[in-house]
Amino acid sequence: MTDAPDTVAVLIPVFNDSGLLPATLRSLRDQGVPVVAVVVDDGSTPPLSCDAASLGVDVVILRHDANRGIEQALNTGLGYIRRRGIAYVARLDNGDRCAPHRLARQRAYLDAHRDVHLVGSAVEWRDDDGRLRFTRALPTAHEAIVRTMHHTTALIHPAVMFRSSVVDTVGPYSTAYPAAEDYELFWRIAQRHRVANLPDVLLVTRFDPRGLSMRRRRQQLRSTLRLQLAHFRPAVWESWFGVAKTLGRFAIPYSWIVAVKAARSRRSDLVTA
Repeated sequence: MTDAPDTVAVLIPVFNDSGLLPATLRSLRDQGVPVVAVVVDDGSTPPLSCDAASLGVDVVILRHDANRGIEQALNTGLGYIRRRGIAYVARLDNGDRCAPHRLARQRAYLDAHRDVHLVGSAVEWRDDDGRLRFTRALPTAHEAIVRTMHHTTALIHPAVMFRSSVVDTVGPYSTAYPAAEDYELFWRIAQRHRVANLPDVLLVTRFDPRGLSMRRRRQQLRSTLRLQLAHFRPAVWESWFGVAKTLGRFAIPYSWIVAVKAARSRRSDLVTA
């Protein structure tokens, strides 16, 4: 199979889709670049299927016979993308939607900045009724991203695009940090290559209080704390802040965190209005 040199592979792990995948795939139609959606069915019952022709998107479905977890699903997709020789990998979660031309803009940025190997963007969270819950604007420069990563992720996983060649230099997703596999990979990439964020909202992610991140929250916090301690720098105040904040979150209900994020987003809207 031969791909255009500017093809973007969109990596989407799925386990037991509940009807969200078609809308996610349709958001890939107006991207301004050749796209192939690499959907990894991580042992769904029944097996995942979709009518790619009606969606207007090139779709490849890779299947696991049993559920192996998101890290293994992502690595299955990465292996396929590398074998196919596709240079750009964009992440997307089932239920999320790309803004028009998100992929073209991120690919253009990587083409114009050859030293940057991963680029993300700002993100909106909306519920199933379309109501905006909160927005996250992120630092855009490499140095600011790395400092921020000492206390929180400064790259949103389903909003990033990276060069598939980073797998050769930093390796695939690790299974050693459950529910924080993205945070751990971002650290490895940022230590070897430059990373960036575009300032605009290029992804609308589905706000679901019952989602995977919420159901695995304590596991995610434990993995996050281990990563923060592994990258701890006594001279960097963000390292101290990160460890303290993560320890505090073990005792704070997630609903409180959502309320704070929503309040910050509203204040930001008022300032920019």
